[in-house]
Amino acid sequence: MTGLKPSTNYTYRVSANNSATPEQTFTTASAAQLENSSFDDWSIEGSGKQALYQPWAEGGNKYWDTGNRGATTVGASNSTYVTEGGRTYANLESKYIVIKFAAGNIFTGEYLQTDGTNGILGFGRPFTSFPTKMQFDYCYKTAPVNRSGKWSDSYANYISKTMFDNMMGQPDSCQIYIMLTDWDEEEFKGTKYPFVLRTRPSELHLMNLKDEHVIAYAQMTQGNDVNEWTTETLTLDYRIKNRTPKYVLVVASSSKYGDYFIGGEGAHLKLDNINLIYE
Repeated sequence: MTGLKPSTNYTYRVSANNSATPEQTFTTASAAQLENSSFDDWSIEGSGKQALYQPWAEGGNKYWDTGNRGATTVGASNSTYVTEGGRTYANLESKYIVIKFAAGNIFTGEYLQTDGTNGILGFGRPFTSFPTKMQFDYCYKTAPVNRSGKWSDSYANYISKTMFDNMMGQPDSCQIYIMLTDWDEEEFKGTKYPFVLRTRPSELHLMNLKDEHVIAYAQMTQGNDVNEWTTETLTLDYRIKNRTPKYVLVVASSSKYGDYFIGGEGAHLKLDNINLIYE
């Protein structure tokens, strides 16, 4: 059904063949939005080349995070913000930082720990609504893939070795996606998170679209230059229609395969004004 108002009580009756059920009621879910979805709020920890850029206001709620806490252990933040032309936006750049390739990224969740040169992330934020679309503004500059990690057999569940081996020299792609899930919580150091992502090959634990807990999903992958601010609208595919989401995960990356440390130095994604649409 479409055209219903959010957070509203409705009364209904089913009738057929001149008979009808008694009146019953239901309440629609709220039309929830993501916090700081315009990326106007940022804070900076430290100073100089290793200043840590954080996508929340000083003392504010940490709804979004980036991989900067890992990047700044050896170099500079590559997920920052820029204010120009009357807008403040997330500025995500793919760089080779001293010893390893790092894609610029931002996600709903929390960076938990740096594990050697790998990251451990807590993905997802509580969410129980049913948006039909996600809209956002973006620009993108691609670059030839010139960095690649070392193949690990643990990658085989997520990416084929042929694809992994053939990316060098190809145009890099950005990726932006939304996922509604009802994951079971996972524990890390005594605290529970919706999903704990690990990039170390020996403990690899990445997103899998075949996961039975994925209720709805939509994504954009772009491998061409988009030089002007462009509004994109993604329609969520609800694979499961009789369960309520528990979490929302939104991820944006300047290099789609950054989890495998593959990408092109100089790939650059600008992101602004994420809006969830309800119909």
